[in-house]
Amino acid sequence: MTLLSVNNISKTYQKGKKKAVSNVSFEVNHGDIVAFLGPNGAGKTTTLKMILNLVSPDEGKILFDEQDVTNSNLPLLKNTGVLLEGSKNMFWALSPMENFVYWGGQRGLNRKEAEKKGLDLLKQFNLTDKKDTSITKLSRGMQQIVGICCAMIANPKLLILDEPTLGLDLTAVKIMIDSLEMLSSNGVGILVTTHQLDFAQKVANKILLINHGQLVFSDSVKDSLDRLNKQAVFEISLSRSLNDEEVGMAIAYCEIVNKSDLTYRLSVKDQKDISKVLKMLSELPIVKIQTVTRGLDEIFKHYAEVNDD
Repeated sequence: MTLLSVNNISKTYQKGKKKAVSNVSFEVNHGDIVAFLGPNGAGKTTTLKMILNLVSPDEGKILFDEQDVTNSNLPLLKNTGVLLEGSKNMFWALSPMENFVYWGGQRGLNRKEAEKKGLDLLKQFNLTDKKDTSITKLSRGMQQIVGICCAMIANPKLLILDEPTLGLDLTAVKIMIDSLEMLSSNGVGILVTTHQLDFAQKVANKILLINHGQLVFSDSVKDSLDRLNKQAVFEISLSRSLNDEEVGMAIAYCEIVNKSDLTYRLSVKDQKDISKVLKMLSELPIVKIQTVTRGLDEIFKHYAEVNDD
């Protein structure tokens, strides 16, 4: 069932007379974890601000639980947890527990409920000893964790996280992935922007890629990676460079990329030719060979470069 529906939204900032976002549409269903990717300045933050009604779209509509919230976002905000980049969802002079009580109260929790939920969240991230410490005295990573806890305090239907892994160590990122997967299994829809493509690949079931204000790619993570990896790819290291004849043979069956003087990546054009490729490889002075599994980074690079041409 669709939780959030973004329909053909656009935004032009008059000073630059440039469309920051152009005709963007997508959906977040209950239980989805959607990774919203794009280079800096691509339109991610403007899109999030339009969803949250911090910026009004010039065109298009935003629906939440089938209600039009384009210019009346109260139903959305009552049921949404938000972490904007820079942990802007906290009062920095207050402690984590004081923030939980305040933001929980804004979402209808009483003091006891907010304190219990806040403690449970801090336990997940091993931060209970910091519950009464001023946010200003916490490390950048700890501040980020508290911001995520504030967003999750009242069991939201929708969670919007802008660069949530910023400043987190590997252990905290793993805990956050587990927490997001648990929320997803309970029907929470999650929209997350990130530059950490390995994180997006681990946690998301859908990806959106925006560039120059336009949505250039939208697919499930599994389907996109399955298609990407239908083509066999070999990375080989040689004891010497390929000569012209060997390059000619390789090009007949493969797309070839010279990674360095002695390392090459060969993408087999037609899977029917794999036996011929393996025979060709057996005749080369190979020091090391490995198959390559391609990830979201290659999709990101392709669509970012295509749209920058």
